[in-house]
Parts: sequence; C-alpha cells; structure tokens
Amino acid sequence: MKKVRLASLLLMVGMLSACGNTEEKAEQASASGDTLKVITTAGGYPFNATNPSTNEIEGFMIDIAKEATKRADMDMEIVTGEWNSLIPSLQSGKADVIVDGMYITDERKKEINFTDPVFGFGEGLIVQEGDKTTASLEDLKDKTIGVQMGTSFKDMLEEQSPELNLEVKTYQTLADLLKDIESKRIDAALADKPAFTYMKSQNPNMTYRIVDEYVPSLSGEIGLGVAKENTALVEKLNTSIAEMKEDGTLTSIYEKWGVEWEQP
Repeated sequence: MKKVRLASLLLMVGMLSACGNTEEKAEQASASGDTLKVITTAGGYPFNATNPSTNEIEGFMIDIAKEATKRADMDMEIVTGEWNSLIPSLQSGKADVIVDGMYITDERKKEINFTDPVFGFGEGLIVQEGDKTTASLEDLKDKTIGVQMGTSFKDMLEEQSPELNLEVKTYQTLADLLKDIESKRIDAALADKPAFTYMKSQNPNMTYRIVDEYVPSLSGEIGLGVAKENTALVEKLNTSIAEMKEDGTLTSIYEKWGVEWEQP
C-alpha cells in the first residue's frame, strides 16, 4: 500500500511539475515565441484600415508594428476589434499587442503597459463644407458634434457640453462619423487630425472642411499597448523601436503615409 501511495504521489508531483512548465512556457511565449496576435480597430487611414482591393489591413501603425516585431524575431497575426474591446482583449489574453491611435495616458497605464512612443498628434476639428466661420468649439454652441466613442476627445467634449450646450453624438468608427458630417446630420466632428488630413488628401471630393485655425488641446503620444504583466515583450519591442528611430526607419514610414512627427 505504501508503495502504491508513493507511486501515486510521485505521479501527481510529476503532473504538477509538467503543468507548471507548460504555464511558464505559455507566459513566455509572447516574449520569445514566433507569432504575436496584434489587435486593431482598422478604424481608418493613415493609422490602420482595411484595403478594399486586397482585404489586407495597412497603415503607418501597422508598418511600425511589422518592422518592430520583425526586428524582435517574431511574426504577427492581425485581428480586429471595436475600440472599447482593445484593452480588455489584452487583459484576457486574447491579444498580445494593441496597434492603434491610442494615447499613452496615466489612466490607461494603470491597466496596460505601453512601449516607448512611436508617434504624436493632436485632435482635429472638421465642419460641414459650407461652414466658413467656425474656428473653435466655442463657435459650435448649441450645435451637434460627433466623436468616436472610447476616446479622450469624447471625454473632453462631454466635460464642455453643458457650458456650450453641445449635443455630443458618438460613433464606433471614423467612417460612420464622416458619413454623417457629409450628409449634414451633424454640424462638426472631432477626431485624430492625421486621419482627417489623410482622408481629405486621398478623397478630395469629400465634403467637409478641416478647420486649420483650430488649436488642439489634447495632443499626446502613442505607443504599442502590451499586457501589464508582459514586461519582457515591452523590452523587446522598445529595443526595436530605438533602432528604428536611430536608423531613420520611423521617418521613412511617416513619409510613406504622409504624416509628420518630430521625434523626441
């Protein structure tokens, strides 16, 4: 009986040890494995969008992620999700990296890690094409303004809406927001300025006006988002990003997509 019990005990210890090794390997996989699962909204150019001809997701943030993972000896698989699902996807292990126009903020850093910044920008304001007078949010008093949900811009507008009596309408995607500004269902829209500029340059017939006089109040920097506990992956990606800044690769990617950023 003692021999049977001893054998059973040794078997259980062996199984627990094997499980422990498996879990340890799983935790290390995204830091040293072959493929990272990257999640993005594919919400719009120039950041990231689905090319209708190839059905491939592309954009300057995608190019940055591809180059960074390549230099870290990894491949990447791209999946899409809504904006509000990006951080939960990291936290639940459904994705390894967020690649999107997500500002690095103190609040978000409580939930996930970010790599070093790879781009910086501020919000832009657009209005209906016939509006030649609006230059600021104050000029939109008593009007309707659109914004993408889950963004810092939405929070800012909701803080100012009582004072300006703004009606704030939220959208899942930039494409839907632009449809409503063109069809005159809203008076104005607030979103990433590089997105507005790029869309206008690629589609000159789009009927909205970019308010050049508008002064952004929420300029910030973005990085690649990584799960809080995955510090090894952050270090690997930061090494790649530092190399890309040093050898001019980041600048080349910006030029390809018609965006600018003075790297710190």
